[in-house]
Amino acid sequence: MQRKEVEIVINNDGTVEMDQKGWEGKSCDGAINDLVKALGKVTDKKKKKEYFKKVKINAKQNIKA
Repeated sequence: MQRKEVEIVINNDGTVEMDQKGWEGKSCDGAINDLVKALGKVTDKKKKKEYFKKVKINAKQNIKA
């Protein structure tokens, strides 16, 4: 399993930059929502190529009649 990290940089002017590493697909959106809300207004958001990668989900369903 790949390690998941969030890198946070606080610039001299008070702006904050965050970069998520190890996430694929849209799961990265929910991973830092609370942190983003706590920090305030989002002025720019860039999605990396990993965001658009399709994630394979292994799910099985057992149905007994």
